[in-house]
Amino acid sequence: MWVIPELVGHTLVTVLMLISLHWFIFLLNLPVASWNIYRYIMVPSGNMGVFDPTEIHNRGQLKSHMKEAMIKLGFHLLCFFMYLYSMILALIND
Repeated sequence: MWVIPELVGHTLVTVLMLISLHWFIFLLNLPVASWNIYRYIMVPSGNMGVFDPTEIHNRGQLKSHMKEAMIKLGFHLLCFFMYLYSMILALIND
């Protein structure tokens, strides 16, 4: 249910960073956006989606999905504090 909004939101943020010429943040977001698009495209036919619970438990992929979730959590925390720092810096400089 949340895969498509995450995909669209992350791709939109990546494109906006490219348009606004924030190269470092764009290059930081590009691999994650590409990974989200790749994961969505490579869903086998017949599965419910990217996170099909039966496939995850039947194939023993729970550990790899948890690892991916923790990496995404760390990435989003890093981005949050980086964006917060950028906002505060922009407010101070004005």
